[in-house]
Amino acid sequence: MTRFPLLGLTVGLLALTAAADDKPMPLDPAKLVGDWTVVEGTKAGDKAEKLDGTLTVAKDKLTLTAGDLKFVFAYKLDEKAAPATIDMTILEPESFKDGKAKGILKMADGKVSLCYHPMGGDRPKEFKSTKEDGNFLFVMKKKDEKKEDKK
Repeated sequence: MTRFPLLGLTVGLLALTAAADDKPMPLDPAKLVGDWTVVEGTKAGDKAEKLDGTLTVAKDKLTLTAGDLKFVFAYKLDEKAAPATIDMTILEPESFKDGKAKGILKMADGKVSLCYHPMGGDRPKEFKSTKEDGNFLFVMKKKDEKKEDKK
């Protein structure tokens, strides 16, 4: 007779675990710090063909380099939002200084997805980029860290 209450408890715990898996986990800002390589990109619905960019994330700045281009942003995260939100302000180059962009980001499977409107439009509500919404969506993978102690 004690099997049925135990079975009920087990089924209840499994249901709670499944429900928790549906909710996005809060973003850990410390895991963002480092160098990231762009592996996929879409700009206003058009697939980005040349993906040679690197995003360097510091505690208070983002630096995006691609070829001769370099953009530096100040940023603020709300890592508790679901999905996490990011507000970016351009610091460099001078010709774009103080430009703003609102976005969302998530970390999953060792990658970061960042979706934002590049011209200061509304914050995206989902991770997609179409001609209609004008959003940019980039997926980045962290660059391999040097493993010096394996010599």
